Amino acid sequence: MEHPFEGCRQVTLEEMLDARERRALEQRAFLAHWGGPLISFTLIIPGEYKVFPLARRAFVEGTTGIEKQLHRHGIPINGRWYRDAHTGEMAFFAAAGDTGLLKTLMVELEDRHPLGRLFDIDVLDKNGVGLHRTCFGGRERTCLICGKPVWKCSRSRVHDAEELARRVVFIMETYFQKQYAGIIAKHALKALLFELGITPKPGLVDRSNSGAHEDMDYFTFVNSAAALVPYFYRVTLESQGYQGESESLLASLGFYGQEAEETMNAETGGVNTHKGLIFSLGIMCAALGYLHGQGLPVTVDTVLALCGRIAAPGLAKLDQGHTSAKVQTHGEKVYAVHGIRGIRGEAAAGFPSLALYGYPLLSALLNQGYSANDAGVILLLHLLAQVQDTNILYRAGINALEEIQKQVQDFLARESDPEELLAFARDLDQDFIRRHISPGGCADLVALSFMLYFCVETTPEKKVHPDPTPGSPA
Repeated sequence: MEHPFEGCRQVTLEEMLDARERRALEQRAFLAHWGGPLISFTLIIPGEYKVFPLARRAFVEGTTGIEKQLHRHGIPINGRWYRDAHTGEMAFFAAAGDTGLLKTLMVELEDRHPLGRLFDIDVLDKNGVGLHRTCFGGRERTCLICGKPVWKCSRSRVHDAEELARRVVFIMETYFQKQYAGIIAKHALKALLFELGITPKPGLVDRSNSGAHEDMDYFTFVNSAAALVPYFYRVTLESQGYQGESESLLASLGFYGQEAEETMNAETGGVNTHKGLIFSLGIMCAALGYLHGQGLPVTVDTVLALCGRIAAPGLAKLDQGHTSAKVQTHGEKVYAVHGIRGIRGEAAAGFPSLALYGYPLLSALLNQGYSANDAGVILLLHLLAQVQDTNILYRAGINALEEIQKQVQDFLARESDPEELLAFARDLDQDFIRRHISPGGCADLVALSFMLYFCVETTPEKKVHPDPTPGSPA
């Protein structure tokens, strides 16, 4: 973050000394109320700013980590208390457990959590006596910057407060960037596997058959999808820290896309399972990363608009392929013959098929209680009816594409019963297999629709602080 403390209040030395005295009084009041032991949590943040957006998120990570650590060891929490002040956020927990065990668990959290070096978790017995970490398996805490014992650097003041504050911000920022990249990569894998598992999918690999493909099966796709997770993670992570204009982001990520194709080919023996999604889903991951890195909201509109800006330069490559003597890809061949830009044009336009059909229909069906499988099949049929799928064009020609679209449009116009739609998809599957037709472009849009749904609608609720327990001293 370029200005992590912008708009935040500075803390004076006098205010910090007063806050420490107040914390001691509040700890005694909490112990008197609950009888001990007490877990007291604050963040270690050197410098004049104790509360800022990254610090609030780190504080929630800490309180969540404490609750999870206690829960996984079967230790009930009798009471919680929270205070928010510009001198720093603070939380107390009254846990019904052995004081030594509690300290051991809290030391483990401090030593193992990626943000743990910034956690200051004290455990006090019923008499208010704090336990030292070195007596319960913990090491002496080391300097945030040089790794030497913290007391040595503190005594000699080797590092000034500004340097330490920058290091704290870096630790927090790096953690949350990696955390977000992991979430997006997980959603990308889910999107690939959801699309793969949808059955029946006319002409496509699903759980029943390999569709119109003789060189791949269900497990070929599983292997490829799993191998691409690091690619989606890296693209998201890199895009969060990208400082240039969004229009130049595609070129900066090209190396990772090439590596991903090589990884896919190595995993599948040269079979093209996900080349289109390496491009399109990679762009969506880049857009999500860029928005997160810039602190901008993640909505359907913001994601798709940014996808368009990122993907727009890719049209130049398509035009070059069209005019070159050697046309390489199926998409370039279709463009040369029919002038249809396929997934590159779709992406550069901000994925209009997702905005008009993919996301709203999938969201509506899932929110109405349809299974992911049935919603995916119905969505695929609607996309078949509307999208000029370049895979169908390449395999069967323009007349076949128009005939298929008319057939599906007519059926959807007169039938909406889910069972009838699934039966129609099964019949269409057999027809496509016989004719060697595979609507891979529409399948990619199904995966992208799931990805958008996961990222926009299934974000876990973010707590800003622990829920206080009624009756706790506040």
